[in-house]
Amino acid sequence: MANQVTLKQGEAKTLTLTVREEGQAVDLSGATLFLGVKRYKSDTAYAFSKNDGDFNKVQAAQGIVSVFLTATDTNKEPGTYVGELKASFPGNVVEKSGDWLVLIEPAVTG
Repeated sequence: MANQVTLKQGEAKTLTLTVREEGQAVDLSGATLFLGVKRYKSDTAYAFSKNDGDFNKVQAAQGIVSVFLTATDTNKEPGTYVGELKASFPGNVVEKSGDWLVLIEPAVTG
């Protein structure tokens, strides 16, 4: 998974994530996914989040999923945020990605 994702403030965009463990793709086809983005790691509330139904899982067996971020999702104060992907597998096994940076850049106006 990427160490940093850069988004423009208020920009709708599809975010594609590739999940690997020890260099190998993680089969996400049976997982329930959750994407959460917080301003600070210590925050209890997410700045925005996406639930399982929001994900495109066509390539999930290869560890590749995508999710559409709306303009409302990314219309946050510019700065650095912390993203995490949680995958819940059958048997109540929950795996969480390492934290990664989400940089929201100011919208270009003119």
